[in-house]
Amino acid sequence: MRRPVLSGLLLALLAFGAAAQIRRPQPVGLVLGAGGSLTRGAASAAAKPGEVLFAGDTLKAGTRPVAFLFCPEKYSAVAPAGSEVTFQEAAAQVKAGTLGERKAVAACFLPEVQRLPVASQQHYGVMVTRTGSQPAPKTTFEQRMAALPADKRNQLQAELAAVQAGDAAAVILRAAALERAGLWYDAGVAYRQAGEHYAEAAWIQRKITEMENAILKEQTR
Repeated sequence: MRRPVLSGLLLALLAFGAAAQIRRPQPVGLVLGAGGSLTRGAASAAAKPGEVLFAGDTLKAGTRPVAFLFCPEKYSAVAPAGSEVTFQEAAAQVKAGTLGERKAVAACFLPEVQRLPVASQQHYGVMVTRTGSQPAPKTTFEQRMAALPADKRNQLQAELAAVQAGDAAAVILRAAALERAGLWYDAGVAYRQAGEHYAEAAWIQRKITEMENAILKEQTR
């Protein structure tokens, strides 16, 4: 009797792992301004500033240009009015019109984000957002950095140094680096700042909730 139970449990774990990978793919880019539409699968919606772009997404500029960030090749660019760009894992393909001049960026790392149909993202963000936040830890940011393993600390320092303060997406890149290092409180602060800048990007609200959950889980260990 035990073998079927174990087999069933193993299958469930494998299914859960596969589902997690499907739900949490790595974004390839970021919409930096309004003025376009975003198509994902068979659905389209307005492209909101701060919205993440996944492989397979198509960004179409309307009557005015729309800027975006593309991480695989580390550049930002402007899609002129009427142009259309489809994003893949390694390259952005211009389907209509032309692409404005590319501007190289020193850093371009985005957090893993649950991939949702474009039309449902705003509603989803409202459903999962918590009010309030975790109290600040008693240690300083420098102390929390120093407590990290050397490899994580060195990677985080390098990533934070590469983020250019003047870039529109700098606060999101900083939040992603802090999250990857496991500094949940600091990542949450950065995501809240990103949420103030990109008020309509529902995925940011989701990340704030995730950071709060990570802090609570850490406190109960």
